[in-house]
Amino acid sequence: MNSFDQAVHLLAYGFVQRAFLIGVVVAVLASLLSVFIVLKNISLIGDGLAHTAFGGLAIGYYVGVAPLWVAGSLVVLASMGITKITRTTKISSDAAVAVFLTLGLSTGILFLGLGRGFGIDLESLLFGSILLSNPDQIYLAIGILVVTLFAVLLSYSRLVYTVFNEQQAQAAGIPTWGFDYLIGALAGVAVIVSIPIAGILLIAALLVLPGLTSIQLARSFRQAMILSPIFGVTGVMVGMFLSLVLDVAPGATIVLTGLAILLAAVASSRLWRVLRADRVPRATTPE
Repeated sequence: MNSFDQAVHLLAYGFVQRAFLIGVVVAVLASLLSVFIVLKNISLIGDGLAHTAFGGLAIGYYVGVAPLWVAGSLVVLASMGITKITRTTKISSDAAVAVFLTLGLSTGILFLGLGRGFGIDLESLLFGSILLSNPDQIYLAIGILVVTLFAVLLSYSRLVYTVFNEQQAQAAGIPTWGFDYLIGALAGVAVIVSIPIAGILLIAALLVLPGLTSIQLARSFRQAMILSPIFGVTGVMVGMFLSLVLDVAPGATIVLTGLAILLAAVASSRLWRVLRADRVPRATTPE
């Protein structure tokens, strides 16, 4: 039996099916926020929050109190902090993210050392272990996806207005600061839910690549919002299957597949512009 046949055979197992299910749910969740994150120029927030989560998990393991909940609380607070610093000081969003990134990473390393590793699989924490997903994680991810979808739909028009022209949105009486906090908080929750699928080091890609890809091809914001989950789910499904065929880490293949989709979208967009330019009749100069 070759690698492809073995991968197809594995699809009949429950743990693989659960992995694909949570992968799809997390892909849709991250992709819904991806377009907003990219257009708000806070693409590095995923990295910053993921490293904050690392620090939170280490603290949780050290004190012996629900590590995921500790990490989740700290990540949401960090997302609020990044937004607060960006809006009220002269510090740029990238610099604010860098502050929390280094703080989370150093805190995680400190408490990991104090706890002598806690007996946990650090590689799984850093790079993801989607094949070990359990039903509780799936239910949690679905619940957060429903809440996120409801929040986005409820405030969709105001969110779009805030993203494209914040000054006019403020003049129109829209509390733009509230929507910045909302996107930050939802991104923080998405990071916590996504850690099992991509791990801490790769989570930023899930919050950036689908949105970047959809923006290359979409002709409107609505199209970008529709295409982003499609690309996100495609990247997860194809990446997961490739990981089974190659017997390698799913998180890495998912991210590399998403990157390949992005490169294909960029190439297609450029080719389309070239073809359109060739079709435009050139003006002739009179002799």
